[in-house]
Amino acid sequence: MSEAHKIGTKVRRLPGQSLREELDERFDKKVLFPFLAAGMGVMALISESIHAFFNVKPNVGVWATISLTLIVYAAVSIYRNFNKFKSIRRGEQGELIVAQIIERDLLPNGYVVFHDVQLEVGKKRFNIDHLLIGPNGVFVIETKNYSKPKRGEVKVSYDGKRVRWNGVAHKEDEARQAVAIAMAAKDFIFKETGVKVYVKPVLCAVGWYAVSDDLFRHPALLLMEKQLGTIIPKVYPKVQLSEQDRNLIIAKLS
Repeated sequence: MSEAHKIGTKVRRLPGQSLREELDERFDKKVLFPFLAAGMGVMALISESIHAFFNVKPNVGVWATISLTLIVYAAVSIYRNFNKFKSIRRGEQGELIVAQIIERDLLPNGYVVFHDVQLEVGKKRFNIDHLLIGPNGVFVIETKNYSKPKRGEVKVSYDGKRVRWNGVAHKEDEARQAVAIAMAAKDFIFKETGVKVYVKPVLCAVGWYAVSDDLFRHPALLLMEKQLGTIIPKVYPKVQLSEQDRNLIIAKLS
């Protein structure tokens, strides 16, 4: 295949998205650019004022050095952050896709979801992409929307120890991270409600073909986004969660 791989699920437009896009565009054109232009004008004014009031001759070499330094600084900053910008945008898109699938496939079946949950347990801070509470327990869903190769396989596998993307394990252990976040959610829920609950970590690989040799026995579930609605309801909790406790957790998180 010479064509780049596509994400299987499209992101629907969100409420107020047109206004957000207009706001971003207006900020760039009407605020940021005029601010930079004003800054250049102020620098020119300061330079000319020095020449006029202190009778100092213009020094092209000094300003050339300053300009070159600023240009190099800007170029390095843009280069270092360009891929990060793309990664953040891709991550946001992945979380929106997963949120839409949860809304479509799981909420009608008695599940309640909280997105982008910030937890602080001890001195550590955790971010949960999606905290899902349902008839069969509590789940933390961590979304991974990595870029895909233009050719060849787009397969992610999990053997219960390491997650491998086309056979390559990242330095960041995604499965272990998901398990740690699930433990943090468990501790937080117990601290706030007194309810002991089993929290199942789920690693959702958006747009990748997920393969797990023993799906339900591994520390974390590795799923494609399209599998969320069919696999999660099949998970049998290690600790049964009563309707009363479930409602208590939901009320506390709300």
